[in-house]
Amino acid sequence: MFNIDKKYMTIGIKEEIGIDIQLFMWNEIEKRINLKKELDYLQVFNISIIDKDKGIVKIEHTQEIPEYKKTSIIKSKEVRNNLKVFVILEAEYATMLLASEY
Repeated sequence: MFNIDKKYMTIGIKEEIGIDIQLFMWNEIEKRINLKKELDYLQVFNISIIDKDKGIVKIEHTQEIPEYKKTSIIKSKEVRNNLKVFVILEAEYATMLLASEY
């Protein structure tokens, strides 16, 4: 099981994604942990801007093993570009980074 009390993020995350989206992604992972769902060490979030003027964003959360996929539509003007985000889970901490930083 993973414990993500210690959360880290890269400069790319800090510069490209607002705190509201960061917290949303962490919350999605924590929900699955609290529900005792099996988590892959690699969580993937695809963030797509649906309507930039209205601040509507689609976030697709996936993992490979076991297969999981959830799509959410939220309001946020804190995303500048379509992005792919990885969250790498370790036993004692988790790191959020842009896929381009991997």
